[in-house]
Amino acid sequence: MKSMVAKLALLLVASALVPSGAWAQDAATSIPVELVTDQGKKDAEWPLIQANEISKPWNICVLFPHLKDSYWVAANYGVADEIKRTKTSMTLYEAGGYTNLSTQLSQMDNCIAQGADGIILGAISADGVGALVKKATDAGIPVIDFVNGVNEPSVSGHALVSFYDLAYTTGKYIVDQSGGKPLKVGFFPGPQGAGWSDDAVRGFNDAIKGSQVEVVVTRRGDTGLNVQLDLISNALLTYEDIDWVVGVDIAAEAGAIAVRNAGLADKVNVAAFDIIPPVYEDIKAGATKASPTDFTTLQGRLAVDMVLRLLEGKELLAKRAGPKPQMVTSETLNNFEYTDMFAPKDFKVVFNLTEGK
Repeated sequence: MKSMVAKLALLLVASALVPSGAWAQDAATSIPVELVTDQGKKDAEWPLIQANEISKPWNICVLFPHLKDSYWVAANYGVADEIKRTKTSMTLYEAGGYTNLSTQLSQMDNCIAQGADGIILGAISADGVGALVKKATDAGIPVIDFVNGVNEPSVSGHALVSFYDLAYTTGKYIVDQSGGKPLKVGFFPGPQGAGWSDDAVRGFNDAIKGSQVEVVVTRRGDTGLNVQLDLISNALLTYEDIDWVVGVDIAAEAGAIAVRNAGLADKVNVAAFDIIPPVYEDIKAGATKASPTDFTTLQGRLAVDMVLRLLEGKELLAKRAGPKPQMVTSETLNNFEYTDMFAPKDFKVVFNLTEGK
């Protein structure tokens, strides 16, 4: 783990710690990733394309489900900072939430109609975006599946960490914590139909299969804090035997609040299957036990690199790649640089960049 962390720290020391409006002048030349191929998974260094290798300031359309939590702000930072570094251009659209598939489809259709050179897509629905992904790729516009998962075979590349793997990692952690004794879990994995959320359900359930850990209630819903807080608070009232609240990052943030409000901090533990700054701070404070990190900002850099490589006619090391997840607990917290995982605290959301400015 230490060697991985050292590489990640070197990668971001010149770019992530500068003021949010500054250029990343001395960024590293590669990112440590896990390649996923038909032959399995393989650790590798992913070389980052350099500004002097790029023939024109390509215009990249970026589509996010929303920007209402710090996970997608970190994603915005990783994408925008890499666009700056490569002196290319970006227009970002956010759909307002996971219930707004039609909004995202309209935004993507606009990107295609307006002649975007490439698309980075944080999909609301892994299947629902399929027709427009094919429309874009048929028109010669590369589409990079970013973070959430896209099932359309014509998609040009996947820059993501498997939420199956993230939730599996958390599930195994809970099994280890059980010590072979029965534990009851309330599970809050996010919205039904979102590819990443459905993958997380499968991963967590596979991890606890055959153990004494039992999911007594699963509640699905949008990743708004208030939505998750309502789901968890109601579950804690209905299921008095819950030992752990486990869920997506916002659910874990809400879970720490709900457990505290219910006076159950001595009885109910909280864990996430991906991390955002409030979850990080709760781990530091002891209100949450653990979460794997998927190094969101690095995924953003990787997505930009993939689309630029394809536009420049270069080959990808693999069609699918992403940083390898690492577990963050109170014991490992200090092994990680903050900006390996999150946007700098002074970062402001960026919607438009023209030639990196």
